[in-house]
Amino acid sequence: MDIRQRLLAAFDIEHKDHLSAIRNALREAEATGEEPDLVDIHRRAHSLKGAARAVDLPEVEAISHRLEAAFIAVQKGGTALDAASAAVVRRALDAIEDLVAWSLQGGEAVETAGVLADLDRLAGGGSGGTASSSAAAAPAGNRGRGRTQVPPRERPVDADSAALVRIASQGLERLSETASALLPEVEAQAGLGEQLRRMRQEWRALDRAWRHLRVQVGRGVPADAADGRGALPALMSFERRFRALGGALDSAHRSHDRLLWSMRRWGGGLQQDMRRLRMLPAENQLSGLGRMVRDISRAEGKEVEVDVRGLEVEADRAVLQRLKDPILHIARNSISHGIETPAERLALGKRPAARVTIAASVEGARLRLRIEDDGRGLDRAAIRRRAEERGLLDPSSSDGAGEAEEVPLERLTEFLFHPGFSTAVHTTELAGRGMGLAIARREVERLQGNLTIADRPGGGTAVTIEVPLSLLSQRLVFVAVQDQILAIPSADVVRLRTTPAEALFSGVGTPMIRIGDEEIPVTSLAALLGMEAPVVPTAERALALVVVRAADRRLALAVDRFVATRETVVTAADETGLESGRYLGTVLMDDGGPALVLNISGLMPLPGSILPPPARPAEEAPPVRAHILVVDDSITTRTLEKSILEAHGYRVTLCVDGREALERLSEGMEVGLIISDVEMPRMDGFALLQAVKADRRLEEIPVILVTSRASDEDRERGLRLGADAYIVKTRFDQNELLAGIRRLL
Repeated sequence: MDIRQRLLAAFDIEHKDHLSAIRNALREAEATGEEPDLVDIHRRAHSLKGAARAVDLPEVEAISHRLEAAFIAVQKGGTALDAASAAVVRRALDAIEDLVAWSLQGGEAVETAGVLADLDRLAGGGSGGTASSSAAAAPAGNRGRGRTQVPPRERPVDADSAALVRIASQGLERLSETASALLPEVEAQAGLGEQLRRMRQEWRALDRAWRHLRVQVGRGVPADAADGRGALPALMSFERRFRALGGALDSAHRSHDRLLWSMRRWGGGLQQDMRRLRMLPAENQLSGLGRMVRDISRAEGKEVEVDVRGLEVEADRAVLQRLKDPILHIARNSISHGIETPAERLALGKRPAARVTIAASVEGARLRLRIEDDGRGLDRAAIRRRAEERGLLDPSSSDGAGEAEEVPLERLTEFLFHPGFSTAVHTTELAGRGMGLAIARREVERLQGNLTIADRPGGGTAVTIEVPLSLLSQRLVFVAVQDQILAIPSADVVRLRTTPAEALFSGVGTPMIRIGDEEIPVTSLAALLGMEAPVVPTAERALALVVVRAADRRLALAVDRFVATRETVVTAADETGLESGRYLGTVLMDDGGPALVLNISGLMPLPGSILPPPARPAEEAPPVRAHILVVDDSITTRTLEKSILEAHGYRVTLCVDGREALERLSEGMEVGLIISDVEMPRMDGFALLQAVKADRRLEEIPVILVTSRASDEDRERGLRLGADAYIVKTRFDQNELLAGIRRLL
């Protein structure tokens, strides 16, 4: 690593400090009306000029020199530091930032001629200096003392790059997957340990029985039989071998415990090391956000001051990369819809330059990005009108001047995420098609996160993105709900609590519980998912509550019991066809079946909604639920379908193949619908379908075939045999299956 590259890495840090200080000084001056510390600003411009000369960045040196001259003119009273002058200074600071980014990362050429000309006018034409105006005015990408643009991959990121090695990203991904898969395998060893423990208990029971039996046998054997060939020597030999087996079992158990401890230690260390290897400062991937937002604003003819904070926090490289597009879509939407033109802002008594703040932070195991602007904010009336035009909202629900206020803001903002929904009057190259926010939310949900929009205190709009820090694995809290095991990300769990039913008190139509100084509404997770609410527990049995959070809201969910907490890999919802609004994805359990991972922010009811009770009275009859028979030889598919169907209020029975299903039906089991795979052992789906339709007692039962066999011949065969629907599962499509069930029941 040569000296200039080391200097560039140091200059990257130094110039950000100077630019931030100058921007803050201008901002405070505009807010308070007081003159900024011009001496400090002048000193920083001078320092920038000298540092740029040291790292051979003549374009930055030229701009810094003219900035210095402009501030001298302001100090002498020759130039006023008004809004127009401040705008010129900000453009100059943006140009410096863009030039340094180009020098480190490459990219498009940076035009500086216009900025230099504006600074010359601001300084009264007396800029002088060592850098020639004609040379400095050329695009940065086309000149620079013989230098050419260098691709970012050939430029070291920081001064420690010489100590790093370059590895293929695919190899890193495979190593990461291996590390993530190691811990579940280690945990599976715990099951083996439990088997060994049971074997030891059984051995002890046999040992006690043997001691009793030996006494009885010894009493019935004559003394002269102890000649080495009788029953007693044989029994004594058996006893020695039996005790040796017990000793070997004890030794194996101790060895297993030591091995399990060691594997947990080193496996956990490997996973943590791999996670740290993938973790990068957010600045590594998101450092160009300020430049992108400024480019978008200029294209729209608007002035925007960008404040990017907290980029020192670390997250998984893949997560950061995939967040770029959502942030860009949000920025475009904010600038196009929310930020006024300079003239409009002046007429409203605002500063001509709008302010966009992008703040990154880490909360628990989640990365939180908040994008705020001080623009006009959400136009609730326009959103409502557009929702009514598209049939998303009933226009007869209210009328009058205050109609927009009658719809909760959380519900109105949900309309903004519908594809094609836009309040823009005209479509431009950047906005107006109504796809930006829909694309942004879809990508965030693929990252197993959530995106929300709200009003910003003081005016404007705030968009919040929350995603896991890493997709390698997540810590999950497993709970039992009826006969299902569900998982909740631990980052969304505030606490687990067991409390007597008497501790609940009635809020405004909603049961509440007081935890510390906070009163939290309580509801049943089963009922929230569309299942049957549990029976009110008896006095000696308490409610098991999971207190969860989404943004600033809290909710206590009543479950049947707490199961476990462990770290595991979550398969994203879009890979299994799950509804991302309710589920983040699935995880594999020890028996090979999947458990659904809940999306707490998607399940959280809107403010003011009536929550289902945490439990129902014991004497209350449970609602009648449609009974569905699921037939599939795959335990994963059976469990997944059962979980989804029960979450939507259906009662489900499982069978492993067509023969078992036909036997259950012949025994008199009544079902409202059959969902069957085609390829199964003993009796396949076609044979089951044919048998059902040939039986007068069963022929009216609707049958849905769900299979990977997608040929027209197979489809025609299934429909010809009497199938009511034929669904091809290239991947499990929950919505198509549920739509077919609703149509047939």
